[in-house]
Amino acid sequence: MKSANEQVKTLSVSPVELKQAKTQEDEFRTAEVITVAAAHGAHDTYFSYLPTILPLLIKNLGLNTTQAGLLSAFTQFPNLVQPLIGHLADRKNLKMLVILAPTLSGFLITMVGIAPTFGVAAMLLLLAGFSTAGFHSIAPAMIGNRSGKKVGRGMGFFMVGGELGFGIGPLVVVGVIGTLGLSGLPWLMTFGMLSSVILYLRLKNVSTVRPTQTEASLPLRQALVEMRSLMLPIGAIIFTTGFLNAHVVNYLPTFMSLEGSAFAVAGASLAIVELSGTIGVFLMSMYSDRLGHRNIAWIGTLASGFFALGFLSARGWLQMLMLVGIGMTAFVANPAYLALIQTHFSKNRALANGVYMASSFILRSIVVVLVGFLSDQFGMRTVFAASAVLALISVPLNFLLPRRQVF
Repeated sequence: MKSANEQVKTLSVSPVELKQAKTQEDEFRTAEVITVAAAHGAHDTYFSYLPTILPLLIKNLGLNTTQAGLLSAFTQFPNLVQPLIGHLADRKNLKMLVILAPTLSGFLITMVGIAPTFGVAAMLLLLAGFSTAGFHSIAPAMIGNRSGKKVGRGMGFFMVGGELGFGIGPLVVVGVIGTLGLSGLPWLMTFGMLSSVILYLRLKNVSTVRPTQTEASLPLRQALVEMRSLMLPIGAIIFTTGFLNAHVVNYLPTFMSLEGSAFAVAGASLAIVELSGTIGVFLMSMYSDRLGHRNIAWIGTLASGFFALGFLSARGWLQMLMLVGIGMTAFVANPAYLALIQTHFSKNRALANGVYMASSFILRSIVVVLVGFLSDQFGMRTVFAASAVLALISVPLNFLLPRRQVF
């Protein structure tokens, strides 16, 4: 028997309205998907600044590698609230968290460039973490609701937006710092403000609530219990591959600087990885619904581990070629996991996404600090190599994931 809440929700949608909404939901709504994906790019551009300027912050603030890792971790801790935000977004329209995120994140991240102490920088990044928590707990579910039967493609578009932002960001920040220095970084917050204005105009008729969901989403406790079978193996994969991810995303400019590269070259290396990642994610997303999300995940993990070992062994142009390979393969698993989650938990998409994002960000933030600590003890090159091997070892964990998608 339906609860009162379910009955009210069912009666609030007429059969004709429900049929129309269902027809729309079964379609891949390209314009809305691209809008939310563009919001991802506008937002994540700012978070690419931190690894790029990390070598400068280490020098200016007198940090060791462990402290540098903690700066990245401060942006991740607030993601613990993502399941709560997602749970609310399944019931209430919280699109303003997506719209305001580029402005809030842009202001907080760019101010790190003029932070006088480690403590001030940490506080700014912690606050930025709440902004990104609100964005990432909602935006993927919004895309999932508008991707019809092609959720893998929708998640690919979402990740392409983020990767493109991460790829452009290092080039922008290197150019600004080269001209104005770190003190010129706050000027870049204006782009976030402009992005929020555009998003407000584009998303004013978009809701975070699934339009055809005539039955209430599962209670929080029941939903979390049902998610364990999928979330636990994904969490194990994220942790084991996170060591390589930390080197590629968080420490690559620092590693290149330690290896003797100039600041511009170190920043460009991250741009190469991220822009290559944009291409890789886009190509894989076009075929992931056909090939299977699990297959995409293990292929990407395997290939990125081998490319990372090749990168450490190569020099010159060949090393840059290995970076392209890493970028094209290291990020394709993320949209695959998102697609699996969106298709298996259609009644609680925002909640499921919040649980995934929270666990992903928290596990990776722990790993980032561990990588920094281990690098202080054994050297970054040694830890980088061990991380690549660990990623290869983790490939069989992907076969714990379900083979088929469920809508």
